[in-house]
Amino acid sequence: MSDATLSGAYLGWFVLALPLLGAIILALIPGEPSRTLTRVIGVGSVAAAFVLVLSLFAQQLSVDAEERAGTSTLWEWIDLGSLRVDLEILVDPLSVLMMLVITGVGSLIVLYSTEYMSHDRDYRRFFVEMDFFIFAMLVLVLAANFVFLIVGWALVGLASYLLIGYYYDRPSAVAAAKKAFVINVLGDIGLVLAAFLLVRELGTLDFAEVFAAAPAQLGQGSFVAEMVALLLFVGAAAKSAQIPLHTWLPDAMEGPTPVSALIHAATMVTAGVYLIVRTNVLFELAPHIGDLVAVTGAVTLFVAATIAMVQEDIKRVLAWSTVSQIGYMVMAAGLGLYSSGMFHFLTHAFFKAALFLAAGIVIHALADEQSLDRMGGLRKHLRVAYFATAAGCLAIAGIPPFSGFFSKDEILAGALEAGTLGQVLAVVGLIGAGLTSFYMFRLLFRAFHGTEPEGGYAHAPHPSGKAMAVPVGILAVLATVGGLLQIPFVSHNLRDWLEPAITADPGIEATHGGEILIIIASLAVAAIGIGTAWWMFGKGSERRLAYAHKLPRLRAFLLDQWRFDEVYEAAVIQPGRDLGDAGVRSAEIGVGQGPIIAAEAVTGAGARILSRVENGLVRTYAMAVIAGAAIVGILLVLAR
Repeated sequence: MSDATLSGAYLGWFVLALPLLGAIILALIPGEPSRTLTRVIGVGSVAAAFVLVLSLFAQQLSVDAEERAGTSTLWEWIDLGSLRVDLEILVDPLSVLMMLVITGVGSLIVLYSTEYMSHDRDYRRFFVEMDFFIFAMLVLVLAANFVFLIVGWALVGLASYLLIGYYYDRPSAVAAAKKAFVINVLGDIGLVLAAFLLVRELGTLDFAEVFAAAPAQLGQGSFVAEMVALLLFVGAAAKSAQIPLHTWLPDAMEGPTPVSALIHAATMVTAGVYLIVRTNVLFELAPHIGDLVAVTGAVTLFVAATIAMVQEDIKRVLAWSTVSQIGYMVMAAGLGLYSSGMFHFLTHAFFKAALFLAAGIVIHALADEQSLDRMGGLRKHLRVAYFATAAGCLAIAGIPPFSGFFSKDEILAGALEAGTLGQVLAVVGLIGAGLTSFYMFRLLFRAFHGTEPEGGYAHAPHPSGKAMAVPVGILAVLATVGGLLQIPFVSHNLRDWLEPAITADPGIEATHGGEILIIIASLAVAAIGIGTAWWMFGKGSERRLAYAHKLPRLRAFLLDQWRFDEVYEAAVIQPGRDLGDAGVRSAEIGVGQGPIIAAEAVTGAGARILSRVENGLVRTYAMAVIAGAAIVGILLVLAR
């Protein structure tokens, strides 16, 4: 390990510590700190971490590929005979890429929050929880072993629970937080079981040692290798909201809009994609699970896109869009297109954060109104939000030169070269791209074009201040040109940059002809989607209302989100309630409370008998004393 690599690894600890330090300082300040101080600490700690990550990135660009990965151990954490686990971080191109997004986009979102949350009564608590979440995400992506990874994984779940349920006085927010927590715990179980299997088979949980030993000791396509990959994917599917563990993410929109932008667009929901890419060696040993991962991603992107087409809540449209776009990343990872999946992660962080924050400007300007039915004509009132939303929509639709064009088409072109399965999934991805263009421009046209709601707005929507406008503007620019970041500093493309972290090479390379075919097909479906959205929503509500009652059963099915929640309610939740009620009636009352009830009955009966002699009459008490004395005397005589 070179001196530059070693110093970079040490620097990772400072990146990790800064957001945690910000959260701790804010939490421990006595009384209620001034909002200026809260903003300085809350934003400054994350921004300072971003500056350090930029220095790490520049440092790694200056060295050869084999010197870009380094570890740093703080102390020996667990020592159980042959199993040793250190408190150790891994700084390599993959973790640096994740940190750039977590701290870079995160600092913009936290800055935006200073104005968006300005009227909130729990201002300090919000920034404590946001900084803590960023710390937890950094733990997750910097971990150098599975134990430290699981710790970060669990901390992210806790932080997301706190932020989703931030408005704890709203029953819907509390329910959404619990739902997210429970589903993510299911994923945590899968991750923990995978770690147990690795300990049993390999005797270590260190990433480097596991990835070096797994090919020889687990074997290609073995049952254990498939089980390890399957359990890892359970954890990834829960965190990244993939079918069937996807239902928590749309409900998580109950949290404040900056939370949605940070957790459910740029960071937490991509943790599952990161896990698959980080453990790519293990997934390459399990080809059947790799196919399952790819199919799950494709099904998720299609199902989520169909649901987004009919949503009326502006944040829920974006939430289902997030589920769909992560489906592309998961599909890419399942096909072995790891760098393509991470490239889409990067561009998605730009355009989806811009879309969420632009939606936040709309919600803020309309006094917390989120329904598209009560929006229209906002482009003349909210210019920044309009242009940011337009840039985000063009990016997610894959229109060149916007960022999504480069990343999405790279996934689809690579899928064409991944055999028959890849070709089928590429077609599904193209259909999903057409649906995405339709529902995103449906949002744009309904909110910003057409006419204002009947009767107009009670108060003219007011533009946002600089603290909200500047982050949205920066993200809109990144959504526009972010695709060019595939060639950082012109000297490396993203695939070469990630080479030290992605040791498994599936050998899939998109052909020039395949790229041209995908570009033509992708632009065609995008044009159809945008044109259909303009035809239905661009001129006003007349045509939309005329078609609103067409296919009512299909529309109801999509509004019910393919009825996954109803199935879970009938198959899992209600039987669980019934089992709990039966346990209360039988086990708890009969076994647990039985002895207590019996003791209470005996004590009560004895008390009732004794209470009869406690009648308040002196002669009764005198007779009792005499009788007692006589009994004692008789016992003493007999004792001789």
